[in-house]
Amino acid sequence: MIFALKNLFIHGGFLPALWGPSLLLVSTVLLESRCGPLTWGICFMLPLTVYAYDYLADLELDSLTNSDRSEFNHKWGEWLLAAYAGALLALLLLCMDPLIMVLTASMFITGILYSRFFKGLTAYLTGFKNIYLGLVWSSWTTIPAMGGRSLPAHILVFTFIFLKVYVNTAFSDYKDIESDAMRGLKTLPAVFGENNSLMILQLLNALGAATLSLGVLTGLIPGIGAVAVILSSYTALYLHLKPVMDVKTATLIADLEGPLHLLLGLGVMM
Repeated sequence: MIFALKNLFIHGGFLPALWGPSLLLVSTVLLESRCGPLTWGICFMLPLTVYAYDYLADLELDSLTNSDRSEFNHKWGEWLLAAYAGALLALLLLCMDPLIMVLTASMFITGILYSRFFKGLTAYLTGFKNIYLGLVWSSWTTIPAMGGRSLPAHILVFTFIFLKVYVNTAFSDYKDIESDAMRGLKTLPAVFGENNSLMILQLLNALGAATLSLGVLTGLIPGIGAVAVILSSYTALYLHLKPVMDVKTATLIADLEGPLHLLLGLGVMM
């Protein structure tokens, strides 16, 4: 039972999908707004559903780069996708918030469109996938939190989350650097090499931390934002240690980055 739950958590999309409610928490805390429990549930179930679809679409490729995930989703992927989609639909019917329903439909379509049509653009535009995902995640986790603070504060939080997602998704490309280079995909590691791309990601991570620090120092962002700035050191650490980590360890550590931002909730309660 424990082994099955572990596989579901790691290979069933639960861990990366936790980025949804984690980043929504970042937005609500930093923008001092509120979201209902159904919105939190939808923010988790939407990426979980999209990930399940992506894993099924990439079964053949995963068999070469992530055999454990490929085997798990070959057996359970279709069942999980149906369960996730059913749960997402149920939450939307219970919510009945026009903004959340439109936003969910838009984000679901953009997630599917990337897998079906836009992924190939990475062969022409360096880092296109990371830019695309950064924009999707930033929109998905900041728009529901609108209304609490000024427009400049929203821009700062949006930028911080965009850079956070960009760095994390670019880091995940390291496990596919050889296959991406063979397929002509212009991911950051494939184009610039491991060392140079790690330096670029360190600079982007520092820029994200500086952006949020500016908001805290000017009063646009509440002081609790300092916790998110400090958590950027976690990103800097795994980027620094990448050359000595194996693929599975690096992927797990990077996936844990999003849920670590739940610490912001503890900071608010203290």
